[in-house]
Amino acid sequence: MLSKAIYDQVFIEGYKDVMKVIFKKDVDFKIPPLRGKNIEEHFEIIGEEQLKPYRNLILSLLEDIPEAPKTWIMQTGWTRYVPGSKPQMVSYPLEEALVFDVEVCMMAGKAPTLATAVSNKAWYAWVSPSVIDGTSKPVTSHQYPLTSLIPMESNLKDDGLNLNEYQLKPKVIIGHNVSFDRAKIKEQYWITKTGTRFIDTMSLHVCISGLTSYQRAVLKSEKFVEEDESWKNCSSLNNLVDVYKLYCGKTIKKDTRDIFIEGTMSDIKENFQKVMNYCSSDVIATYEVLKELFPMFLERFPHPVTLAGMLELSTAYLPINSNWPRYITESEQAYEDLESEGKILLARRADHACQLLHDDKYKEDVWMWDQDWTVKNIKTKNVVVRKKNKKQVEEYVIKKEEDEEIDPLEEKFQYLWETKENLSRIKTLLPGYPNWYRKLCTKPASSPLWVPGPSQISTAMQITPKLLSLTWEGYPLHYIREKGWGFLVPFSDQIDEQRRLPLKQLLDKCPLLINKGGGDSLEALQNISKSVQEHLMKKEYYARLKQDKTSGAYKGAGIWCNTEIENCCWFFKLPHKDGASYNVGNPLAKDFLNKFSENVLAGDTESAEQVLSIARKLSYWRNNRDRILDQMVVWLNEENLPKELQEKGYAYGAIVPQLVVCGTLTRRAVEPTWMTASNAHKERIGSELRAMVQAPPGYNIVGADVDSQELWIAAVLGDARHATLHGATPFGWMTLSGNKSAGTDMHSVTAKAVGISRDHAKVINYARIYGAGQNFAERLLKQFNPSMSEIEARSKAQKMFTLTKGKRIYYLKPEYLLDFANQPYTKWQAFEISKAYGKTMEEMFYKPKWVGGTESAMFNRLEEIANNETPCTPFLNGRLSKALEPKSISDDRYLPTRVNWVVQSGAADFLHLMLVCMRWILGDKVRFCLSFHDEVRYLVSEQYKYQAALALHVTNLLTRSFCSYRLGLNDLPQSVAFFSSVEVDKVLRKESRQDCITPSNPHGLNKGYGIENGEALDIFEAIEKAGGKYTCWYDSRFENKR
Repeated sequence: MLSKAIYDQVFIEGYKDVMKVIFKKDVDFKIPPLRGKNIEEHFEIIGEEQLKPYRNLILSLLEDIPEAPKTWIMQTGWTRYVPGSKPQMVSYPLEEALVFDVEVCMMAGKAPTLATAVSNKAWYAWVSPSVIDGTSKPVTSHQYPLTSLIPMESNLKDDGLNLNEYQLKPKVIIGHNVSFDRAKIKEQYWITKTGTRFIDTMSLHVCISGLTSYQRAVLKSEKFVEEDESWKNCSSLNNLVDVYKLYCGKTIKKDTRDIFIEGTMSDIKENFQKVMNYCSSDVIATYEVLKELFPMFLERFPHPVTLAGMLELSTAYLPINSNWPRYITESEQAYEDLESEGKILLARRADHACQLLHDDKYKEDVWMWDQDWTVKNIKTKNVVVRKKNKKQVEEYVIKKEEDEEIDPLEEKFQYLWETKENLSRIKTLLPGYPNWYRKLCTKPASSPLWVPGPSQISTAMQITPKLLSLTWEGYPLHYIREKGWGFLVPFSDQIDEQRRLPLKQLLDKCPLLINKGGGDSLEALQNISKSVQEHLMKKEYYARLKQDKTSGAYKGAGIWCNTEIENCCWFFKLPHKDGASYNVGNPLAKDFLNKFSENVLAGDTESAEQVLSIARKLSYWRNNRDRILDQMVVWLNEENLPKELQEKGYAYGAIVPQLVVCGTLTRRAVEPTWMTASNAHKERIGSELRAMVQAPPGYNIVGADVDSQELWIAAVLGDARHATLHGATPFGWMTLSGNKSAGTDMHSVTAKAVGISRDHAKVINYARIYGAGQNFAERLLKQFNPSMSEIEARSKAQKMFTLTKGKRIYYLKPEYLLDFANQPYTKWQAFEISKAYGKTMEEMFYKPKWVGGTESAMFNRLEEIANNETPCTPFLNGRLSKALEPKSISDDRYLPTRVNWVVQSGAADFLHLMLVCMRWILGDKVRFCLSFHDEVRYLVSEQYKYQAALALHVTNLLTRSFCSYRLGLNDLPQSVAFFSSVEVDKVLRKESRQDCITPSNPHGLNKGYGIENGEALDIFEAIEKAGGKYTCWYDSRFENKR
């Protein structure tokens, strides 16, 4: 537990019993004095201090806005429209609270074209110089200077280095999906952060009435489903049209939007009044939505930290430099080189396969036998042979005598040249080659870059797995249009029968499946008994037995689909990650590439393995390239940089990530590129993406990964409910005291008990805590290990769930105890009793409980919160979406989603608490960069890097202490009080010692870019480097605030 020195500073009202055994070295240093009487009051106060100026600005804006202008003036920059006064040009809007909307001509790039804004005093319109000119340059890359953006709080002379009083003053900008508009604002790219924050009405809507993916699909389909009608009236899709209709009961027309999507700058200029009215109508709609949503949000999310944290999230900032375009270039080059190499290898395989045409060898090939081997012959004209007359012969002899230098070889083969006259004008493509090969080739006249051979071939083509002679579990792959990709398993050895499929060759490669049959009744009985003991329901068991004609002889991962090929082979479908009802369209797709390293999917030659290796390297860049190239990069001018950065030949800039602060039902932030970026991998081109966010000289990127955040949240909820003591449940104890190296952490324990790898156990553990059921766990097990049978997967999943979640039991209500025993009942027993009594289960039994598992107490608490009439997060009292509240939907269909919401929305509370705490400790000395799931990163001036590292440790301490205190736990285990390490680095990589070697960065960051390793500081190192034990490492302003 916490040392007495730290405990007395955090749990101010508590008493620390020091007569306990101490296993860890005591932590002793001075933290900033808390505000208020206790840790709970402290966060209430600092959250209110950070939120109050912005909330007041919004409330003042909600009182009223002026009427929009009837006519708009076409002039560059900002024009201010005050009712009753003449329009006037201004450098930027003068009020502190604005509803704002930007429009972009998509044909001209990502730079802003028009914008409108409204305050409680005036309307504003901004017009790009490109609109006045009616022209725009073609878009070659999405890189822009600051001058092309919209100024919101500065004039042309302001450089952003020394912010004035107005720029530091709190200001708020409101928009629908406001991150899009923020990316077009000039001051957001300055290194120093201004006082402007952003409110997103789309995020407010998601918090109040957000939808699950299923509900979103139902709304899009517009089909009537009776049980879904209850929530449809209290939610909508996220776009402004639907949100406006939901809250305001009005509609807005979006026809004019097509001008910005399909039109040019000259089109916008011609329709200037129309497009300005369209832009202003979006502002009015957003304002009216805000009037309805904001009071609702404050009511449903009463704690000031929630909105204060969202305001901080809205300032995400990613610094870059000249290494960004270099990264793009080198990734593109590596991709092109490897793609070209892969195509050459595939082309050779195709050329080699063509040789099977000779002597009909393809009929003996277990992959190519079913391809189209028909050939086309050369088309010729019908030629009539005529005899030469005497005169023609004489002329030819004379000509021959005159031309003494004639080439004898030319003369000998002259008849061959003359046969070209017999060819048809429409030339046949590759006569003599099989049709499947011809489809891979193009005609010479099709392109100036034409090359001979199968130039169209790629890993996406249907014939490629056959050319590579791919096998699954040793069986050759085969494709059926209605079933997708699968493989052939022989069941007959009658090779004398006439058939297309080369059974003899197939049997040489794959031995015939042999099952012992039912001769040994005792063994058969034992097998059935074993199957039942493996928790397979009888109905499912006999259904499978009836379906599977292999009688259990085939024990692999293939999906039985009741398909025979030529009365000698079974066709099994490849397992799809989404379940047996889905077909596999390409076994060389991303989801299958890792199966090659497991030897489940394999090629028969070295060249096949090379092609597969190249496919693995190409997959990341192929899937992410467009999003990465689509990033809006803004370069800072020399005058916007500190003197020490004004070096010739080196550019500095930034990317403002278009982050939706509450993009999901659980209030998680969403961003399609950066928040989904994987860590650098040696087999993935471009996967060093995160490391290309690099702090400019004089700055560092400081951050940490919250250790087992969601596991701890779930565990502490169970511990607090079970015994009001940290580690009171097996799950809580493993989370706090489990050791990976000793094999005592929950992932190792689960892996050992069930017989799977720790990595796989970790994924399944998280999935279970998120609310996933046993069927989902089965699917994951099959996905991780395709050679695992369905019975084995079901057995392991059930064993895992019994071990962890336990068994679900029902207890009778008191009024029925006279007729039935007071004992636990299974679901089936409860159903039978209720049915016999003519009652529902809800009438006779209490809500079911989990018992006997390591996580039973935790799941009981999660379900208790989820089933509350108005579920709230246990930390900041945030409410569940209206569309999912039990009072809107009474059935249990959404219980797993609600359970998931409790944990993940609790994690959103955790992040908001951290952001507010960091802002409280270091103020403007740090700038928020980005949060990745359970990571957080800040841009910090180099002189404060160690203070920032220690501040992050303190932030973790205070955040976890607050969460514990809210649950009635007045202490905190030291094992989770501080981060295992805080990364002090120059780049945004996950670990400061990761060199990020990839195919596009083969020399790593150190040798390739000259970027050295950073530091990873535990709490003791951070205290020492920040001088926290002996000096006031934080701001002296705290000393007077207690």
